[in-house]
Amino acid sequence: MAPFSALNGGEIDLNPVIDGAELQIAYDGSEMEMRWWGGGLLEESADGSTWNIVSTKSPFRAPISDKSLYRVRDHWEGKRSISVNVPKSYRKDKAFPLFLLLHGFSQGADSFESYFKMKPLVDSHDIILVNPEGTRNSLGLPFWNAFGKCCDIEESGVDDSSYLRGVIEAVRNELNIDESRVYVLGHSNGGFMAYQMACEHSDIIAGIVSFAGGSISDKDRCVPANPVSVLHVHGIADPIVPYIGLSEPFGVPFEGALSSVETWAEHNGVGPLTNDVFASLNLVALDFGNDTLRTRSPGNGHGDVELWSILNGSHVPLLSYSSDGTSTRLAEIAVEWLLRRSKFD
Repeated sequence: MAPFSALNGGEIDLNPVIDGAELQIAYDGSEMEMRWWGGGLLEESADGSTWNIVSTKSPFRAPISDKSLYRVRDHWEGKRSISVNVPKSYRKDKAFPLFLLLHGFSQGADSFESYFKMKPLVDSHDIILVNPEGTRNSLGLPFWNAFGKCCDIEESGVDDSSYLRGVIEAVRNELNIDESRVYVLGHSNGGFMAYQMACEHSDIIAGIVSFAGGSISDKDRCVPANPVSVLHVHGIADPIVPYIGLSEPFGVPFEGALSSVETWAEHNGVGPLTNDVFASLNLVALDFGNDTLRTRSPGNGHGDVELWSILNGSHVPLLSYSSDGTSTRLAEIAVEWLLRRSKFD
């Protein structure tokens, strides 16, 4: 843990491509396997003066040699750096939960934050928050490459799973985070990315919230080694990412909201799921009374699964505010739902 000390909270800047990219080497007979996070390029040199790219994606295998030097280079040249929001209560001798908030396609981190309003919860709930941003396509629209399906339309192949793991590693190297409480929340394209993080990084992710997203329909591509708590929030009338999902003939295939949580109930070994008879949550502004039904596993704090179905909810519903008016009700109760669920040991 680095010596950062936030006496009055604030932000620190990190570069996950470098700060989260410690090169890990494992030896296997006459070969070695190198792994790194952050999405940077692996380069090799014989003398440290001239470097050549040997791999664009982790892992990389090579014959064991003492004649080669290796390093990870940031080919984005710092453009994927992040600002980490640290609570005023932060101190080095206390571990704090870490949250990643992922925007949707074309939305951008600042735009999604202005809609969802997570930053006020940094101090009120004593959490560390990162609002990373995806790369931009040729039209300048930010996106995440989730499962290679949504929404890398131009097939850049950017490894956002590794990049976001690098975000977590970079923050973990700099601040005292509660390693049993690392969470990812995402909307739309970011919701798909949250599911991918749960699939591929279940060793460190305690829970996710997928808001108007979906899980990949190819179950062979999602085999998590550990339980991950999953909260899926979806508008039943969503015309962009349909509540019932999509099959191959109709576009990018993905599971519907209910199917997604049922799959994760199987992954986590929890169930059966039960449905509320009446709506029990009010998430949308201007709705008089409750507007959201809950479907949930029995719950034990580890690997819990829930679906919140917003009746008549759209893809970007007008969210109601929290009681103090600083955050949205959904952001507040989603964070509280996650904080009650730590990493399964």
